[in-house]
Amino acid sequence: MAIVATEHGGLVPCPGRPFKMPDGRAAVRALSWKEVDEIAARFAKLSPYSDKSRSILKIERDNYGPETGEQRQLYCLAISSKRHALFLRDEYGNPFLLQKGINNHEDRWSEHGLGHLRNPMRPDSEDRDWIPQAWISIIRRTLGLPAQPLGFEEVPAMGRVPITSPTAMRSLAKLNRGKKYRNRLKPFDFLLSCHVKQFGYPPDVDPDEFHLVAPYVPDPECWVDLPWIDQYSGRQYEITTEGFHGSRGVARVKTYGEVLREYEFHPGAKSADAKGKPSGKQTFGLLRRRHVRVEQIIYIGKESNRLEEIEAGVIHSPQSVYTEYPDPRREEWQTKILPALRRLPVAGRSRSMLVRTLAGRSRPRRRNQEMLKSILHRLGVV
Repeated sequence: MAIVATEHGGLVPCPGRPFKMPDGRAAVRALSWKEVDEIAARFAKLSPYSDKSRSILKIERDNYGPETGEQRQLYCLAISSKRHALFLRDEYGNPFLLQKGINNHEDRWSEHGLGHLRNPMRPDSEDRDWIPQAWISIIRRTLGLPAQPLGFEEVPAMGRVPITSPTAMRSLAKLNRGKKYRNRLKPFDFLLSCHVKQFGYPPDVDPDEFHLVAPYVPDPECWVDLPWIDQYSGRQYEITTEGFHGSRGVARVKTYGEVLREYEFHPGAKSADAKGKPSGKQTFGLLRRRHVRVEQIIYIGKESNRLEEIEAGVIHSPQSVYTEYPDPRREEWQTKILPALRRLPVAGRSRSMLVRTLAGRSRPRRRNQEMLKSILHRLGVV
């Protein structure tokens, strides 16, 4: 938990709250460090440890300078769930991240949503030192401070994926044709994987079944000129980082700069704004939990390795990795749709189908089920 707290407490500017600063800005009340300690101490009685003086609400050592041990004021920029960074500010107000071996015991910035991309400056390196640079740039813009160009904004955003399935090998047959075995792409070799912009797909493809890969080359200057293959169809395409959309045979891919701009304004889907409406890309300030109305329960299984492929952009539809486990007791057709149909008069050309359905002698095809469901929604019955 990141607690809104200062050394002595008091009001802190925050959009969406009823308190007011002296200058009229909306504010939230910050706890004092002493109050936070007192709250944490109340939970010591629930401690499962042999040392009962320890609270399950542990005050993290990030709050204290590693050399002096004195408590310090921390700041947090939270974009959405799992996307946040902790930082300090110098006497001039400039932010700097909590970094292991420099001013903290651990690095304290999130890599979620960026960790699948290669280092744009050293693609062969496994380090992620470009991510803290991106975070500092984001934080400075959020604080209204000038941000220096990163130097890699125009480079195509690339991930690295292994060849792990026969389907992937078959799609690469065109690249292997005529080559000696030692020069061919083989199972568990690495490929480059790019990310197509929202309107960057060629006009004759299905965005949910289109993913471009190319032989792994560590030089970013060569990436645009590589032979790119669609893993679904095996067809070859070109890529570009210019323009606003794709064209026949050419895909408009995202650059690192575009990925970071999307990252910076990622909406918090689980939260609502001050008025209770779903938060969007421009929502900021104190958020609320969204109200949820449960309409049905569906049991699903999620394969964790496939979810990693979704994050890497190899799979575009999360639904393709979900396995549904239907429970007849909770099935929407039996518990919701069919009872609603039985409350309505039967008429129309499909009267015989409806009579059989309502009597339980047959069940409509999926297309007819969806049609009946949409009609009930329009009537306001379900």
